[in-house]
Amino acid sequence: MLTIENLRKLFNGRNVLDGVNLSVRTGEAVALIGPSGSGKTTLIRTINGFVVPDSGKVLVGGKVINYSNKESLRQMRKKIGMIYQLFNLVERISVLDNVMTGALGRLDKGIDLISSTLGIFNKKEREKAMELLKFVGIEDKAFERVDRLSGGQKQRVAIARALMQDPEVLLADEPIANLDPKTSRKILELLLKINMEKDITIICVLHHLDTVKDNFNRVVALKNGRVCFDEETNRLSKKHIHNIYEFEEETEYLVA
Repeated sequence: MLTIENLRKLFNGRNVLDGVNLSVRTGEAVALIGPSGSGKTTLIRTINGFVVPDSGKVLVGGKVINYSNKESLRQMRKKIGMIYQLFNLVERISVLDNVMTGALGRLDKGIDLISSTLGIFNKKEREKAMELLKFVGIEDKAFERVDRLSGGQKQRVAIARALMQDPEVLLADEPIANLDPKTSRKILELLLKINMEKDITIICVLHHLDTVKDNFNRVVALKNGRVCFDEETNRLSKKHIHNIYEFEEETEYLVA
């Protein structure tokens, strides 16, 4: 489903991505880990087209992302949803309106796109947004302003907005970094529910390794812009963790 071949990206003379190769099957859920500066966020942003690689290929559904062709890139982005650490919501408008903006990513030229860009969504889109809010468990907040929500509620809104796009791949960049442990667990449960019930491929950047162990069967680790581990989570030993992080103090280690 998702294939990355020899991906390279140079920033300020440093190889942030240094020949990354990775394959993720359709419907798979993968945890992406690694120390700060290892290239995790750059890799995620390259997959969704926000960062243009210097060389290498990214294929989604067997089709190569053409970064130099705006229309081709836009069509590919329709297949890829994104969830951010800081939610990236419009705080002064309602939950429902935020979710409906997710439709903009999949609408082609025409009256629906023009109307939606102006904030005028049709009945079908409104019904779909309400269904998704119910799916993520926050339909009772549909008409509230986003700035009145808790962090966990905001992340549920962001997830519903991403699903509004009908993605084939869902990328989550530190989606629980700003949440308390109980809320973090519920958000990860929701992401895995999406993976299982909607068969959406998920790549989730995470920091706490105990969370990875409890929720994901496959873990990929980056170090210095390269894949240094790609195995089932139960194969991630203390030795592997020490090699990946080199004893970073802020990392919560797995106990093998």
